[in-house]
Amino acid sequence: MSAYMVISVTPRDEDKMRDYEARTLDVVAKYGGRPIARDTDCFVLEADRRPGIGVILEFPDKQAVRDFYESEEYRPLKEFRHTFATAGALVVAAV
Repeated sequence: MSAYMVISVTPRDEDKMRDYEARTLDVVAKYGGRPIARDTDCFVLEADRRPGIGVILEFPDKQAVRDFYESEEYRPLKEFRHTFATAGALVVAAV
């Protein structure tokens, strides 16, 4: 069953964000994922603040999301992202 990684990210450096996204998409694809939404003008219904970017990635299942997130390939990219952005993510299964 498909799983979706719903991400909110607020970058402090747009150039680094573009670099991060370009490099991360290859790793996402390796784990069967694909981007299905990206919005720089999303709105929030119940939260303290609006993220700079909202992203949804689709994966084959929750295990694929976990495998991607915990992978050796993604680890340095995640560490890089921590240097220029704040982010949060939620993983949900399709119904």
